[in-house]
Amino acid sequence: MSILKAFSSGIRRATSEPRMVLALYVVNLLMALPLAMAFRAVLVSGFGASMAPVELMRGLDFTVFVDFMNVHVEEVSAVLRQISWAIALFMLINSFLAGGILAVLRNEHDKYSISEFFAGCGKYFGRFLRLFFVFAIVLVVLVLIMTFILAMLSKLFIDDSTSEVTYIVLTIVQIKLFFLPVMLLLMIADYSKISIVVNDGRKVLKAAWQSTKFVFSHFFRTFGLELLMLLVPIALFAIYVLLDLAIGMTTDLTIIVMLIIQQLFMVSRAWSKVFFFAGEMSLYQSLQPVVYSTVEGAGAPLVIEPLKP
Repeated sequence: MSILKAFSSGIRRATSEPRMVLALYVVNLLMALPLAMAFRAVLVSGFGASMAPVELMRGLDFTVFVDFMNVHVEEVSAVLRQISWAIALFMLINSFLAGGILAVLRNEHDKYSISEFFAGCGKYFGRFLRLFFVFAIVLVVLVLIMTFILAMLSKLFIDDSTSEVTYIVLTIVQIKLFFLPVMLLLMIADYSKISIVVNDGRKVLKAAWQSTKFVFSHFFRTFGLELLMLLVPIALFAIYVLLDLAIGMTTDLTIIVMLIIQQLFMVSRAWSKVFFFAGEMSLYQSLQPVVYSTVEGAGAPLVIEPLKP
């Protein structure tokens, strides 16, 4: 299968599963509500009947922001601590939901059912959780290595440099050095989950190793597909930012309009999650070998050939 076919297959499949997208949106909304309420309580306590929030929505007033942080630093710190815990919980819930998404996507002819979705969530959660810790360890090691490399580059090129151009170029290099390996690691993690679901594998290290070989064996297709699919959420985010800048949040009407747009953007994020898994699964399944017998009857020799792209 070509990259474009896998890409179009991902769009088609994600668009054909609105109930699953809606379920993912509801779960994310329920997770975000407690944090939103906590942050709102801090704002109400800090500003009361003040018009400062209105001024902040029109544009960042640094003086107002600093005054607020100085007076309510403890409350803001408490909210930030909640956010850190929420991120960890979000990662765990994502691992839980991934099993349901892939269980539904595994068979292209089946449609979403709530029983199959949550059965998949429960069935694969333990395996995906172990896989999460494996890749978390690898990611930490990778970040430590990259931090050391970037520190060495900074010491060599920036400390003795008097030009801002050198700093800008090195910053771009740093972003690329971080982005590419992290993206590759996350991509391998996705294919590991797909491998576990498609093959009903229980050994997560084996699945991770096989997926690593799969990604590098078909590097231009897997990485090319990932870059192509990334354009979709980037475009959706760009549209959201443009609408935010054009509409603003200065009146009751614009606040309501932006609230609706924000929720639509959250729906698009849930859709993008299904889209990524669907595109990757299409490519993965198309590149798996086909096993068939050349001679009829039991005990006949098997011939294994890869599917044609």
